[in-house]
Amino acid sequence: MWNLLTSYLAQGCARTDSVEDYKLLRHIIKSQVENNIWSCFQTCKRNAKCQSINYNAENSICELNNRTKTGNENKFAPFQGSVYVDNPFRGRIGEEKDFPGISCKEIKDSQHNSPNGQYWIDPSNSDDPFTVFCDMQTDGGGWTLIAQTVAKNMTKLTPMIREKNYRMISNYNSGIVRIDVPAIFQFKQLTRFTQIRFYCHKNSTGRTFHIMTKNDINGESIVKYLIEDPSIQPRACASFERLPGDNAYLSVNCLKWGNDGTRGECDKWGSFKNKGSYRVYNDPIFWENKHYVNMKPSILACDDSYSSPAPLSLGDTWQIFVR
Repeated sequence: MWNLLTSYLAQGCARTDSVEDYKLLRHIIKSQVENNIWSCFQTCKRNAKCQSINYNAENSICELNNRTKTGNENKFAPFQGSVYVDNPFRGRIGEEKDFPGISCKEIKDSQHNSPNGQYWIDPSNSDDPFTVFCDMQTDGGGWTLIAQTVAKNMTKLTPMIREKNYRMISNYNSGIVRIDVPAIFQFKQLTRFTQIRFYCHKNSTGRTFHIMTKNDINGESIVKYLIEDPSIQPRACASFERLPGDNAYLSVNCLKWGNDGTRGECDKWGSFKNKGSYRVYNDPIFWENKHYVNMKPSILACDDSYSSPAPLSLGDTWQIFVR
């Protein structure tokens, strides 16, 4: 019967990944008795959420999984007598409301060829998914956009609309919505993101600020400071990486960042004064009296000079991503 299944898939030009004596754990959505692996596979094929199966011929147990082993290697375990099979006819995670991902990273890890765009996610398994924008290319992709402003007016700055619900990141096109830090922290607990990425560009200066926090203990200290606990200002240098296109003064002068209450230019993120619930937007990176980045829609600075802020131009962009 196993040979019949593989022969059927080969004739249909469908490629599948199968492994004997292994099974995928913690993603089982249905378990039932099936006489053989063929009928188990057909049951999976009829289920819109089935991505793969575990079949045990010894007890005829057929398990339908809502994920594949791709991106879930830590849940793919040896199990004598079980056969794991991908469903080559499976739907793509995040592309339909009925089949959301947990985050952009989970979608990318499951489907390496996912393009940039809008996807459905449901971090809390609430059965009430919402859409987000995913950057699936930068540094390997998997970035969830949590804040964005693209200038549509060259003179008018708009007050920020603060939201306390992380689901409001779906309103990224408004350009003025910012979710409070406690809501971002809740999103972090659900999606387990470990990195933050800042991007901005102003046409009038030609400068781009584009960095991401490192995926190590230094980078994690930045996430903790910005999202969880502002009591300890972390060091700036060695905590981030510059990304393609970055040509900002701030990026190459991290020793000059911050103010810790004793002095400025102290190699620190943020200011000792800024411990509020929107600190991730309000001067998270600055060189005192020189240059600064501000993501508040009413300010919008991108490596600007304090003494002479650069004028806005159509298309100027500010974004924050997490992964």
